[in-house]
Amino acid sequence: MKKQTLLCMALPLCCSAAWAQSSITLYGVVDAGLRYQTHGVTYGPDGAPVSTGKQFSTTTGGGLTESYWGLKGQEDLGGGMQASFDLESHFDPSSGGITPAGSVNFFQISYVALLSPTLGQLSLGRQYNVAFEGTTIAYGSNLWLGPQDPYSNLFKPEQTMLAAGRTSNMIQYGAQLGSVIFLAQYAPGGQAGGGGQGSQLGASIAYAPEKGPFKASASFLRSRDDITNAKFDIYTGGGSYSLGNFTVNAGYIENARDNAFTNFGNGPFNSIDLAALGIISPAQVVDPNIPGGFDKRKMILAGLTYRFTPAVTVAVNGWWTKQTGYTSDYNGWAHQYQVVGGYTLSKRTMLYAEADYSMYRGGMIGAQFVGVNGQSPTVSSTQLGVMAGLRHYF
Repeated sequence: MKKQTLLCMALPLCCSAAWAQSSITLYGVVDAGLRYQTHGVTYGPDGAPVSTGKQFSTTTGGGLTESYWGLKGQEDLGGGMQASFDLESHFDPSSGGITPAGSVNFFQISYVALLSPTLGQLSLGRQYNVAFEGTTIAYGSNLWLGPQDPYSNLFKPEQTMLAAGRTSNMIQYGAQLGSVIFLAQYAPGGQAGGGGQGSQLGASIAYAPEKGPFKASASFLRSRDDITNAKFDIYTGGGSYSLGNFTVNAGYIENARDNAFTNFGNGPFNSIDLAALGIISPAQVVDPNIPGGFDKRKMILAGLTYRFTPAVTVAVNGWWTKQTGYTSDYNGWAHQYQVVGGYTLSKRTMLYAEADYSMYRGGMIGAQFVGVNGQSPTVSSTQLGVMAGLRHYF
């Protein structure tokens, strides 16, 4: 099992009693499926699309969720103090390669931490950023998948809005008081003479009672360009409510970008990556002073989940995004919808089926807006995808 509970993953402080002895755990999931989609795209060595059309293939990087394996460990230091670490590598079960394809990060998660039962937790390394953690605690899409996989759904448009979730070189602090969780982070940019260039700073506060029906969170995250010190801000807030077998979630995410924000290695996102994600214009890869890319993105997301039986769960999700650009050709919008169902064969094994439909207009056409390690993007104004597969935890 990847994590003991969602709150343990966000902040192990609340779960110190479960870690009374030192241990090392091997964990992971293998998720593989088949996917059919319209208006798929294949890219050439220069990043330009070379072919488009209908596609039928095995899924890349996983299926409903990413495939990964990891090692985590805890050691009791006495007096309630503990040391811990987590190393997690994501891979493509269809090829055996690491994901995202071409990634320089063999471990997508790699941190070491100290935990005090009274002072909280301090962790150092590559981790999930606090905006993504806050969203996942309270209202992110498809949280019904459980504490093993709250972060790694492949079709997850909010992941793009939340700076891809993971950040390198991070210092993170977390504390909990009752049902309130506080998270703060700082990732130094490491630029010689650069001050805050390349850095990331953020905080999140969440209300998440262990057994209560209502959860909510709000977060802020600011990233600084490696060279120009231009900023990229994320504001987000939302909540969820459970009543019997029903759960409804809803939230709002806003991105605000300075025109000169074109490179952020701590993501890691170089200018080529940001252009592929539709964040900057291709011309800004060469010159960050050229007006281009988006100015603001605003997303509303909502979902409804119903557990028919302990083994059968169905969810319906929607994402509505509006974008304005530094040039008019980047003005646009995206509407995305998903229906997904899972049938648990056992505690560790699930069969699933999923369908998604996306509409893009204006400057949103061509942006990889399905999740950073998601299904194949499109250069069309619409895309329909259907997927079925199997996943197993260990």
